[in-house]
Amino acid sequence: MDAIAMGCLTALLIWGTRLSSRAFRAIGAAGIALLIFMLCFSRSAYAWGLGTTGLDMTVLGVATCLVIVAASQSQWRAPRILSPLLDLGQRSYEVYLTHMFVVLALFGLFVKLGKPMPGVPLLFVVTVIVAAILGDAVAKFYSEPMNRWLRRRWKDGPERLGSVIAEPLEVQSTLGTADRIP
Repeated sequence: MDAIAMGCLTALLIWGTRLSSRAFRAIGAAGIALLIFMLCFSRSAYAWGLGTTGLDMTVLGVATCLVIVAASQSQWRAPRILSPLLDLGQRSYEVYLTHMFVVLALFGLFVKLGKPMPGVPLLFVVTVIVAAILGDAVAKFYSEPMNRWLRRRWKDGPERLGSVIAEPLEVQSTLGTADRIP
């Protein structure tokens, strides 16, 4: 829950804010350093008490927020080779809601196989791929049909997949004219 709250607060804090190049690079570097520490040196983090208190995931969330701030400020555009990852980002909420089913199932299999430590990188890759597929399926067969049904019922927007983010919203301004919001 704290990661969701931190993500929302990050979006609110950086909305309309422009940082200097030096500031967002420093923030990004700090975020990447924390991510590397938490993901690659988790035993050290656990030894420092972060794992036993649950703060390891909070630090991971803070690190991710720092990277988000830097990415939003940099105007960097991803190369086409990263488009599958960007597509996954469009389904991040569904992946977030369902990923623990995949994690628990695959971790249970990992334990039944005797915890083969050389297989951990493969376990991570397979977990991300299966979680992405499950999240995409939930989006296509539940979230988006429900979104379209609600929009049709309340006469609120386009009928196509991804209609929440793909189209600008029209709002009435105080002058009574429709303004487009990207």
